[in-house]
Amino acid sequence: MDMKKILEDLDTGYNEAFNRGDAAGCAAFFTDDVVLLAPGQPMTRGKKAFIETYQSRMDNSTGGTHRNNLVEYGVEGDMAYQIGTYAISGTDPVEQGKFVNVLKRQADGTWKVAVTIFNSDKP
Repeated sequence: MDMKKILEDLDTGYNEAFNRGDAAGCAAFFTDDVVLLAPGQPMTRGKKAFIETYQSRMDNSTGGTHRNNLVEYGVEGDMAYQIGTYAISGTDPVEQGKFVNVLKRQADGTWKVAVTIFNSDKP
């Protein structure tokens, strides 16, 4: 198992969905009971809340290009973590920040994000 490749592929698919404005497409990379800790908002749980939060986020960055940069990762059994940075360019204002994902291996062998937290570098 090449966890770095798995995470890079996950980020590529996620970024493509985000750049299309497809919140449900982004949600495909997360577990059904995903815990989302978005900045300035209460913690949410589940794909429905994830999709609502992300659609609002995408609506605010229409036309922007989202990309992730893998900084660090680790895996132990059926759990893994990912630390990275993100940037949304082509928007006003440009956004950049950091994130941490906790991933779980699914019954079919794929990996999905179970917990995610992110925040902007700007206050």
